[in-house]
Amino acid sequence: MLKEVGASGQISLGKKYAGQLFDLTVRPDGSIVMQPVKVVPVTASVQEERAAYKTDAAQGSTTQAWAQAHAHDIAQYNDWATQREPYAQRVRRWRDEQAHLAATSQQA
Repeated sequence: MLKEVGASGQISLGKKYAGQLFDLTVRPDGSIVMQPVKVVPVTASVQEERAAYKTDAAQGSTTQAWAQAHAHDIAQYNDWATQREPYAQRVRRWRDEQAHLAATSQQA
């Protein structure tokens, strides 16, 4: 079965595999192996320790201060980004143009 990786980096395996989990292994030669797996939930008797993440209150205020100082630049970027065509559409349009150019050159 031949599958093409789309512009977003994804492949579709079909509805037969929808919702299933796979263990993905990338071999040294570049080949990829996807093996279906079943996940067994941990029983209630097993208690895992919660990860101890340190939060720095100063970091949150620094982030907010930076965002406020750059609010104009952020708004300008957001305006620019909303006017741009999504990447996947640009790739699709480019591929269509390439196919059209190839067809035109073959007819000539």
